[in-house]
Amino acid sequence: MHLPPQITRLPHAGHDCLQLKTRHGTAILALHGAHLLSWVPTGQRDVFWLSAESLPEPAAIRGGVPVCWPWFAKQGKPDDALQHGPVRNLPWQITTVHACSNDEVSLSLAPCEGVLVAPDLSVSLRITLAKTLQQTLHTRNLGSQPFQLTQALHSYFAVGEATQISIEGLNTLPYLDKLRGMTPDIQQAPFAFDQSCDRIYHHAAPGATHRYSLTDPTWKRSIVIDTQGSASVVVWNPGSEGARKMLDVPDAGWQDFFCIEAANAGPNVIGLLPGEAHQLGQTLSVI
Repeated sequence: MHLPPQITRLPHAGHDCLQLKTRHGTAILALHGAHLLSWVPTGQRDVFWLSAESLPEPAAIRGGVPVCWPWFAKQGKPDDALQHGPVRNLPWQITTVHACSNDEVSLSLAPCEGVLVAPDLSVSLRITLAKTLQQTLHTRNLGSQPFQLTQALHSYFAVGEATQISIEGLNTLPYLDKLRGMTPDIQQAPFAFDQSCDRIYHHAAPGATHRYSLTDPTWKRSIVIDTQGSASVVVWNPGSEGARKMLDVPDAGWQDFFCIEAANAGPNVIGLLPGEAHQLGQTLSVI
C-alpha cells in the first residue's frame, strides 16, 4: 500500500514500525501485534513506557499498548492458553487509511491474511492521531455460535515515580483484587499506590463512556483516559517483587510506569451473538 507522507515505515526498538505524524505530535506503531509503542504530543515527553528488556519477536512486546484479545489474561480458558490471547504475538497489516492531513492521521489494521487468529471472529484496530490519540478495537462474530469475549487495551503509562501517582474515576467502584485471590472489594477512598496492585474494577453500564485521570506530580501532568464500550478498567503495577520475577522488566522498571487498561474482564464478559459486533475504545489526552 502506498503511504502518504504523514505515515512512514521505520525500525524502532527492534520492530518494523509505522510512524504517524501531525502538527499535534508523533506516534509509533509496531506491526507486530498492532502494538502502539510511543505517543509524543508536541512539546511534551512520551506518554507511554516501553521496556528496554522486551523479548524479541514473536514474543509479546512489554510496554506501550498491547492488544489483549479475544480473552483477557486466561479468563475462561485452560491453563495452557496463551496469556492475553494470540493477536499481540502476530503480524498485522494496514487495511485502510481513513484520513491523512497535518491535523489528523487515521488508519485501520488487521492481522495479516492467512494468520489464524480465532475461529469465526474478525478483529481490527483503528488508530487516530490528532490533538488526542484514539484507539478502537472492533470485533465481529462471524460464526453460528455465541462467543464470550474478554479484552483490553493494556496501556503502560510512563510516570516519574509510580508511588507518587493518583488516579481519579475509581472511587465507589467495586473491584476484584487478583493479589488477594480475586477477593471482591469497593474503592472507598481516593486511589493511592503503595507496593503492588492488580485489580479489575467494574461498572454496571457496559455501553457507557467512562473517564479516568492519572495524575503524576513528579512530571506535573495528568493523562486523561476516556473509554468507550468498556465496562471494566484494570489497574496494575507489579511492584518491586513482581518486577524481579519478570524477564522483560528491569528490576527497578516498575517505578517508571502505571497501567490503566480499558477492558471487559472479570464479571464484564461481552456475550457476542452470531452476527453481532462490539467496539472497545479509548481516547487519550494530556493536561
